[in-house]
Amino acid sequence: MKKKNRLITLIIILVSVLIFPIPVVYRDGGTRTYTAFLYRIIIWNQLDIESETGYRTGMEFYFFPNNFKSLNDY
Repeated sequence: MKKKNRLITLIIILVSVLIFPIPVVYRDGGTRTYTAFLYRIIIWNQLDIESETGYRTGMEFYFFPNNFKSLNDY
C-alpha cells in the first residue's frame, strides 16, 4: 500500500511540474511570460521602435521543445 501511495504522490508532483506555469513580468513595458515544462505563453507589451504604434503587443504560444529559448529569440 505504501508503494502505491508513493507512486501516486510522485505522479501528482510530476504532472504539477509539467503543467503549471511560473509567471514572470519583464521591465520592458510589461511583457509577461508563463512558462511550464511543456509550454510557454508570452503576452507581449514591449517598446518597439520598428512598430507603427511604438509597442509590440499580442499573445504567442510555444510548445515543447520550442519553449526553452530566450525571450530575445522570439
